[in-house]
Amino acid sequence: MRNSKYNLGLRIIHWLMAVFIVGMLCSGFYMKSLPVSNEIKFSIYTVHKACGINVLGLIILRMFFRIFACDPTFPASFSRFVINVSRTVHFILYSLMILMPLSGYVISSASSIKIKYLFHVPLLINEDKDLANAANLLHSILAYFTVFFIILHILGALKHIFIDKQNILKRII
Repeated sequence: MRNSKYNLGLRIIHWLMAVFIVGMLCSGFYMKSLPVSNEIKFSIYTVHKACGINVLGLIILRMFFRIFACDPTFPASFSRFVINVSRTVHFILYSLMILMPLSGYVISSASSIKIKYLFHVPLLINEDKDLANAANLLHSILAYFTVFFIILHILGALKHIFIDKQNILKRII
């Protein structure tokens, strides 16, 4: 029989990633607004990249948990449409959580800019300004999609809580 809650590891990773991702989105938009001459901009980039590595590691760990742990069942009142929308939004969020750090890595690697982290992160892509610019554009576009789908995710949870009177949030807390 399936549980009514997500596995404890998934719940912890979910909220840890939520903090990292919201923080990274805020720092990313803030960094973009700063002029190149601003000294703090590059300090923020260093932390932003390190957090991106953490997010990539957490999403890999999260997918491992998802493979080996049973998801809680959806409430019986959920229509097939609502279940499919939920699964689609989650799939897109997972995709974005992988693509965002990977595109950030391509920006740094193709720009030959070292990534400071707890261990040496090799730059596997030769310097290529056009690729770095394309990855930068993609990273920015993905950031807006991430914001959009996070809002959809939150609005979906709020709909279930306040309109449907089903505390779906208890599954992830």
